[in-house]
Amino acid sequence: MKRKSGLPGSRGKRVGRCVSRALPFSCGVTAVIALGLMASANGPILGASRKDAPSKSNHPLNQVRPHGSHHLTSQFIAQQFQQSSASTQNPAQAPRSRAGAGAPQEIPSQNSNTQSTTPPSTPRVGQSGAVQGGQVGGQPLQRPTQPTGGVGPPSVPGAAKVSPGPTTLSLGDAIDLAMQNNLATLLAQERKLEARGFEKESLAGLLPNVSAAAYQANLTVNLAALGFQPGRFPGFNSTFIGPFNNFDARVRLQQTIFSLSAIRTYQAGRAGVHLAEMQEDLAREQVAIFTALAYLETLRSDRALLAAEADVDLAQALLTLAQDQRTAGVATGVDVTRAETRLAQQQVRLAQSQTALEEARLQLQRVVGLPLGSNLTLTDAMRFSNETPPGIDAAVAQAEQDRPEVRIAAAQVTLIDYQKRAARAELLPNVEFLGDYGVSGITPTKTDLPTRRAAVQLNVPIFNGGLTRGRIAVAASQERQSELELNSTRGQIEEDVRLAFATLHTTAEGVRAADKSLELAQRELEMARDRFRAGVADNLEVISAQTVLAEARAAQVTALAQYNATRLNLAAALGHAQAFRW
Repeated sequence: MKRKSGLPGSRGKRVGRCVSRALPFSCGVTAVIALGLMASANGPILGASRKDAPSKSNHPLNQVRPHGSHHLTSQFIAQQFQQSSASTQNPAQAPRSRAGAGAPQEIPSQNSNTQSTTPPSTPRVGQSGAVQGGQVGGQPLQRPTQPTGGVGPPSVPGAAKVSPGPTTLSLGDAIDLAMQNNLATLLAQERKLEARGFEKESLAGLLPNVSAAAYQANLTVNLAALGFQPGRFPGFNSTFIGPFNNFDARVRLQQTIFSLSAIRTYQAGRAGVHLAEMQEDLAREQVAIFTALAYLETLRSDRALLAAEADVDLAQALLTLAQDQRTAGVATGVDVTRAETRLAQQQVRLAQSQTALEEARLQLQRVVGLPLGSNLTLTDAMRFSNETPPGIDAAVAQAEQDRPEVRIAAAQVTLIDYQKRAARAELLPNVEFLGDYGVSGITPTKTDLPTRRAAVQLNVPIFNGGLTRGRIAVAASQERQSELELNSTRGQIEEDVRLAFATLHTTAEGVRAADKSLELAQRELEMARDRFRAGVADNLEVISAQTVLAEARAAQVTALAQYNATRLNLAAALGHAQAFRW
């Protein structure tokens, strides 16, 4: 829809304000042939061209070009989860997710003065455990600067208004609330209304222009200023006439009979509305992705907190065992100190997990428009479904039909084609009707018979210094650029789908491996605890096994979050993020 009056059709730029500039119909030198009946007593002289006609509006012709809106983020899972595993070994270095889907981030806006516009890129669900920009355990999304044509991170702001929140929240409810409250979707809706306004403006050049005017004047005339000498006319020895009164009141009508340029301009305006609608679909898709990512991060943080609580309980139980063994004379003070140290480490990790969960909840509430800090229970949960996706070739074909980026790029080509045709039509003649009807006399109460004027005017462009040729060249180049971006969008979509398929298989195997590792870690801890209880070993083996178990629990949470993130990534790659459910 730089709201485009430009396409955020912009990478970070706003989708071109799908508005086309009404191009002047009369260019440079104009030959005028006036045909008609004229019987006018003091009416104004017939204008050679329509004055202030909407069709001659100097609105800048929006040159809307998409800027990489097709790039669906697909690097989501690996790096942060490696950091998550490392944090298990050193809780003091546990990473904390900050800004995310809930953080306000600029969506490319459109500006009627911009030369190009761009739809915002669909957020890519990455491969790093949390959503980048979203973000499930990933690095905080940085506020993007205004893009200039390259591929940049998308931006979906937080809520622009707040709704009374429910006490329970499913993923579907969260997406619905975000659609109603999120700034990105609200701006997209306003941009669509703006585009419709530009459409009406472009239509004005084809509709009648009716106005009325009246004046009462008291005049004097110096004939000498017009070249008349005293005594030139019998009975008139002075060159000064007046004062005398003059009154005129009339209705004027201007109507374009034929102007191909105005027709093409209106068609471009309609194409702009269609483009804005496609951009609204893209904004809704982006908001759905970011909402799902924020929801997933909250689920992951909740599971991580449960794992941290289990680790604290285990550390407390092992400390009690070490103290009992020391009392029985089987263990030493070193064993107790070792267990106390491990308990302190797990308590630090628990506190960090609690803070991370609170941050995730605030981000989710922000992105969906719920009161911050309200009590909220998530009803959905991360799950491992091991579902079989459709064939990859069929998925690619489906994505090319359903992804809004493709439709936006195609609508962009259509819009610029109409703009190019409108520029070419400036070289052709146009025909318009001009007429007026009214009364004239000395005063409003002393008027003669009504007077009228009717004329058909033909405007023929002859030469305007190359202005029209330049506009044609600009529009032709923009059309070629849009076609190139459309082809690039299709290629990017296929890459997104294939990458999503590959990542889904990898993360599914990761979940199975994490489950097996957790089972083995629990078995190892049981054996080490039995050896320590029997007095055949100190608790060094127990502490080591306890560390392995804590890492396995964290890895299981990470693997499950990765898998669900790649499921979301596949849905986004197919253009179905709004319908995604766990």
